[in-house]
Amino acid sequence: MTGERASNAIRQAEQEIREQIAEAATAGTYQLVERLSSIARRLSDMAEEAAATPATNMPPLQATSPGTRKTPTSKPASRAGRRTSRKEGYPRFERTRDVLVKIGWSRKGRSEYIHKAPKAGVDAVARRVMNLGKGGRMFTTEDLLPVKVSGGGDDLPGYQAYVCLAWLRTIGVVEQHGREGYSVPCDDVVGTVNGSWEALPTSRR
Repeated sequence: MTGERASNAIRQAEQEIREQIAEAATAGTYQLVERLSSIARRLSDMAEEAAATPATNMPPLQATSPGTRKTPTSKPASRAGRRTSRKEGYPRFERTRDVLVKIGWSRKGRSEYIHKAPKAGVDAVARRVMNLGKGGRMFTTEDLLPVKVSGGGDDLPGYQAYVCLAWLRTIGVVEQHGREGYSVPCDDVVGTVNGSWEALPTSRR
């Protein structure tokens, strides 16, 4: 197998992982998103390495075997099951002082879970998506991360960035286009974020 064919096979695996990242982000399983993102980055590096490897050194792969082709056909059923099993009314968002509170529903635990992110993180993510979405451009979660908190400080933890992104979707600042990524249809991101923040119910959690 040539290096190019091997690279393409690895890229295919990388794309499937990125599709799972989008699904995990939508479901609110942020720790899984971070793990899958790390795998996707490693696959990307492997694909580049494979493309530069001489054909004589490439081991045989079976990327086009029937088993690999069957994988996509099982996804629609999985997604449908996810939609029907998810408890209605979630996620919900509240705030306590300068903290955004997301209340989600865990299918596995069949109970509520809570994730929090600071208002500074919300503002940082809002600025980031504003820049990424300029001119109607599409962007992915890979483009979004890492998010720097104001003043070029530390990176916002990945799961907190996803909490902020989920809220920005809820208030219409960010729109998701399936697996293709996100766009920013909102003309006044800052005003919408600040106004929606003030309108959030107060949390006791």
